[in-house]
Amino acid sequence: MTDPSPPARRRPLLVTWLSLGVLTLAVFNLGGWLAGLSLPDLPYSVPRAYLLVRNALWATWGGLSAWFAFQGKPGAAGLLRVGGLLVLGWYWADRLLLARSDYTRNRWPLAAVFTALAVTTVAVILSRPNVRDYFQEKRS
Repeated sequence: MTDPSPPARRRPLLVTWLSLGVLTLAVFNLGGWLAGLSLPDLPYSVPRAYLLVRNALWATWGGLSAWFAFQGKPGAAGLLRVGGLLVLGWYWADRLLLARSDYTRNRWPLAAVFTALAVTTVAVILSRPNVRDYFQEKRS
């Protein structure tokens, strides 16, 4: 007798690493959200609600993206691409518009290098043929 279930797709190692990286970011944002619940009464450059909403939003995106990628859901690659670009856009908007310390303003070149490395790494991983096959993406 044959097994009626289709053969399981093998998850590429790069997808596992990407999932763990995104999950790590989600955990840091979850920690930021938890810390935001008990912020002391100090002057902040943004309202507390903004910090809570931002961290909750990106923790949710990161957790879902990591889980979907790990499971090989067909929409996971798109969620990683679009959500990742939104995260980076929001990060740079925060950094450029809301940062008030000299340290943050003076360290933007280093942040730009790490941003470029992250974008390049994710783009290369998601463009690999075995990763595209795993997410069942059509090649154009």
